[in-house]
Amino acid sequence: MSTAPPLPCDIRAYRSPDDAAATYAVFQAAIRQTASSVYGPGQVEAWAGPAPTDLNDWDRRRGEASTLVAEVDNTVVGFTDLLPDGLVDMLFVHPRSGGRGIARALLTATMYDARSRGFTELRTFASRSAQPTFERLGFTVIADRPDNMVRGVSIPHAEMCRYLS
Repeated sequence: MSTAPPLPCDIRAYRSPDDAAATYAVFQAAIRQTASSVYGPGQVEAWAGPAPTDLNDWDRRRGEASTLVAEVDNTVVGFTDLLPDGLVDMLFVHPRSGGRGIARALLTATMYDARSRGFTELRTFASRSAQPTFERLGFTVIADRPDNMVRGVSIPHAEMCRYLS
């Protein structure tokens, strides 16, 4: 974990389609750089997936979720998705901004949004690299999922939950 001071960021709603390329780039960088510290090359490639020919499907999926974006100096540095069933489906921060409070800011805003919509708990399937961040914000492991498969490759993660008060 970085010992750098927190990085002030602005949290805002996803803007379709303007944020598609930037959030996809954060997703790719986080998997290929940050997650590669805990997953092997084959796992990273399976998780990152093939490069899309266009970002319409990516943009559509962000639009179907409550997606929040973190910006620093008008540059997207992270994002998170909250699905209608209370699943925090995505939480990614660009490696250049990692360890600086961006994930905390995104999850805190997501929890506030969830409470305002009447959710009493949030769930997630946290990667090995994201699990410590979720734990620091009060999520607890419900089950370890070593058999999680993505594109035919095992990519272990943890099912986690956080009750909202």
